[in-house]
Amino acid sequence: MLLRDLLLEHFGSLPLEDLVVARQELPLWMRVDVQGEIERFFDGLPGHRFSGARLRGNISFRFPNLMEEGAEAPAVGPAVWSSLDLGDTEPVRCLLRGLWLAKEGDTPFGLLFELDDDSTYGRRLRVEVATPPGDGPEHFAATVLKRLRASGEAARTLRGKALVPMRTGSVVYPDSPPDFRVQAITPVAREEMVLAPGVLELVERNTLGFAAHSEALARLGMSARKGILLYGPPGTGKTLLVRYLASALGQYTKFILGAHQMEFLNEAMDAARILQPAMVVIEDVDLIAADRDGPWQNSPSLLNDLLNEMDGLGPDARVLFVLTSNRAEILEPALAGRPGRVDQAIEIGLPEDRERRVLLARYARGLGLADETLAALSKRIGKVSPAFIKELCRRAAQEMLERGANALEDQDFERSLQDLRLRPKGAMPMREKVGFVA
Repeated sequence: MLLRDLLLEHFGSLPLEDLVVARQELPLWMRVDVQGEIERFFDGLPGHRFSGARLRGNISFRFPNLMEEGAEAPAVGPAVWSSLDLGDTEPVRCLLRGLWLAKEGDTPFGLLFELDDDSTYGRRLRVEVATPPGDGPEHFAATVLKRLRASGEAARTLRGKALVPMRTGSVVYPDSPPDFRVQAITPVAREEMVLAPGVLELVERNTLGFAAHSEALARLGMSARKGILLYGPPGTGKTLLVRYLASALGQYTKFILGAHQMEFLNEAMDAARILQPAMVVIEDVDLIAADRDGPWQNSPSLLNDLLNEMDGLGPDARVLFVLTSNRAEILEPALAGRPGRVDQAIEIGLPEDRERRVLLARYARGLGLADETLAALSKRIGKVSPAFIKELCRRAAQEMLERGANALEDQDFERSLQDLRLRPKGAMPMREKVGFVA
């Protein structure tokens, strides 16, 4: 059966070519909330009819094309669903395309929903409403589309979660807009942070404390936007600190941009404006924000986008930027040295003796090390990163197991320390290479 036949039956004597079609394209990340609102809308309309579709040839799923006849005309088919993990107990069913037919009073109308893969524009969410001509029916169609957009912007399924932009679809086109996938973030408690005295408190004042008063600041006419830069050597815990902030800012929607997501900065900012209060995390920001006059700058357009996006937010926009970098010295001064973009730069340095003892005790827990041993080992290893200490304890435990023992000895740490500090010719020492604490 052709979809045309369904339309003819539904709209009765009205010629299909006289239908008025209102079309709306929405960001792909709105699809779950828009789909849910459509289902709630039609649940309140008794006698509505739903149909999937079977597309043939190169005809796309749009009302004008549903009126086609012939061998390639769109036909009635099964509804196609996919599962999407939104970080909840169960995944959500997402519809690929569907057609609803119903009446509003005595006026028949149809609604079309599709996730469209387009070779020119990439993957998009499209909704169309077809009605008879006339001010009343056309106003009704506009009201329905407005309701669906409002539901998409409310984004009840995404608010407060951590989102990573990425391209999706059966075919991925180079310039297609991204979807946002929910990323699970293991909660980090405040007690897990081991930083130099005063550092954590400074970070909290500029993030959690600011967030708690951002609405009140906006009412006073002051900016509710904030930017901080966390910088320091690799492995000192910047990512762990970001995870702690993400855990503590439960009401904030988090946007995570790493090296592979930098190109989606503008789309992430568009979504952050809608889903505020939002926290925008840009890891290794030096990859796009190196000094525009220096040798490390290879993405000037992305740098300009970042500067413009941070400037372009209104004073009442509740958006917190958290930037991280291992190489703060190469950053563009218009970013790193300008309040209004980066309002506070905070060094996350290598731990001193007190912090090293805490980290050694944590990573060697269960191995029965005495306080004197921890103190001596802290002095022996010197100023190294938490990541280095974590790996040292793991290697020492492996050495112990390989000896068939159940207690650590000095030789286990000594041999592990020698291995960690070995390096191929021309390579950086391990203490400078290790990655962030996960």
